Amino acid sequence: MTFGFEHTADDSIEIDAYSGWPVLSTEEFRNHRRIPEYYEETVIADSLNRSVLEIQQQINNYIAKGNTDVSFTLIDGVPQFSQSQESVYRGAVYARSHSDLMGYFSAVDQKETGNNKAEDVEQQNQILAQSNRSIRLLLGLGRAGVHSL
Repeated sequence: MTFGFEHTADDSIEIDAYSGWPVLSTEEFRNHRRIPEYYEETVIADSLNRSVLEIQQQINNYIAKGNTDVSFTLIDGVPQFSQSQESVYRGAVYARSHSDLMGYFSAVDQKETGNNKAEDVEQQNQILAQSNRSIRLLLGLGRAGVHSL
């Protein structure tokens, strides 16, 4: 007999299902980023929605500035990604949400034993950098850019 707590998994929440951009889900995010089931589904969905909006704004702003030499086509202002580009987009969103949620994870996961990486600001910045590299890849840019002053 076990006296351990077993959390029942919440239903997955679809993210951005009707915009024409790739559809994401909290379940897929959990699987890709190995997020335990005891974190609230709505908190994760809120973070994914924030990340989706941030990334879509970055891509749209880049194109609105006249930068149309991108490797995807636009239909009614929505990128039509190839399968590999969709994978890169998904990775960008999930990395950004993972970075966004690290403070939440550390507040919820207060284990005295082990090294709680959720409190590591450097790791949070590295994960955010993964997202930024993915966005640059989608836009056909190199890993680092030089902006004129």
